[in-house]
Amino acid sequence: MSDSRRSALFVALCVVVAGSWLGGAFGQATNAERTAPKLPSNELPPGCLQVVSQPGEPITAVVYDPQQQVLGVYHVDRNSGEIELKSIRQIQWDLQMLHFQGKAPLPQEIKNGLEGAAGH
Repeated sequence: MSDSRRSALFVALCVVVAGSWLGGAFGQATNAERTAPKLPSNELPPGCLQVVSQPGEPITAVVYDPQQQVLGVYHVDRNSGEIELKSIRQIQWDLQMLHFQGKAPLPQEIKNGLEGAAGH
């Protein structure tokens, strides 16, 4: 990704997050929320954004670039509007796993149990 494209994406992120922050502060929907285009999932533009806002917590902005398969997470301070990068990760390999669940029963254990029950 070129430096100018990253800069443009970052500026867009800042504008959307600031708009969401201000909209949340005044209890109004932002222009982006009112006019957001409905796109099929195969036509997602780079830099898709999801904003999560819970009372008393920083605003969380999750940015996903489907072309680069990169996910970034930002926190926005409700009082100052300061934006902090919490994490960024390329998720290409994550999305190719068949399952990941660190707690029992794992999918293979369920399958084995069902196959064993059917054989008796």
